[in-house]
Amino acid sequence: MDAQRALLDELMGAARNLTDEERRGFKEIKWDDREVCAFYMVRFCPHDLFVNTKSDLGACSRIHDPKLKESFENSPRHDSYVPKFEAELVQFCEKLVNDLDRKVRRGQERLAQELEPPPPPSLSGEKAEQLSVLEEKIKNLLEQVEALGEEGKVDEAEALMRKVEGLNTEKAMLIQRPNDKVLAMVQEKKMALCDVCGSFLVSNDAVERTQSHVTGKQHVGYGMVRDFLAEQKAAKDKGREEERLVRGKEADDQRKPRDKESESKRSGSSDRERYRDRDRDRDNRHRDHGRNHRKPYDRSSRSGRDGRDRSRSRSPRGRSGHRRVSRSPVRQY
Repeated sequence: MDAQRALLDELMGAARNLTDEERRGFKEIKWDDREVCAFYMVRFCPHDLFVNTKSDLGACSRIHDPKLKESFENSPRHDSYVPKFEAELVQFCEKLVNDLDRKVRRGQERLAQELEPPPPPSLSGEKAEQLSVLEEKIKNLLEQVEALGEEGKVDEAEALMRKVEGLNTEKAMLIQRPNDKVLAMVQEKKMALCDVCGSFLVSNDAVERTQSHVTGKQHVGYGMVRDFLAEQKAAKDKGREEERLVRGKEADDQRKPRDKESESKRSGSSDRERYRDRDRDRDNRHRDHGRNHRKPYDRSSRSGRDGRDRSRSRSPRGRSGHRRVSRSPVRQY
């Protein structure tokens, strides 16, 4: 019936049975309306995964229409809406899985408490007295067995050992706890919890029952939810890593011109220093060259000239050849 109705909707439209007045108030549903399930549009709706199971979420309150989903997939706005719809689905699935994980932890704690062996019950006064008598008998018989063994009486020692074994059996029955058999039965059917869907399992159950659980609707549904979350986490981590690499590359590209400029400044400074040192060396070479080609010092000519100057200064005439006139006053007689 639903398939036939969907076929008629596709051929004649959803408003095929409406009157003219109803058609005037009819609103055609589109994939981006709030009444349409975004989870169903982008991936899956969790409400459809656990129908008729212990984890049944009930019917979804929004529209699930294959035609609308096809329209969404063919829409030019598809790629821009996918991240938004997936983010909403991730938020819903994370809450679903977190609630399940809390139930699993509580179940595991309860199983651990149930499997923990209870403390041994205390013996009554009568049984404690019987136990003490048995232990005393066993001790005495063991001493006798040791003595007979030293004397070489093997047959007598073996007979006493059989009595000791009987007394040990009686002692074991006396101290046996009444819930040992129950504990053994519990250990034979040890319970466990499925980490995926939180269902209780028998750890050593038959292969057929285990396979039936793995292929069950609840296990498959939670497996799909967990796989989706893992996929989204991996994509998010990959995006962060790519963004980090892009930022690192941009930082390197911005740093290269600055490094190049600094290198050119250092290179220019070193060139100026090299040119300055070369000019200084050239000046030093020119100065040394001029000093080496200067006229040598002649002591003989210097001494001869000094002698002439001294003799000239001692002569009564000055350098001009005139007689030097004394300016001292001349006394008249």
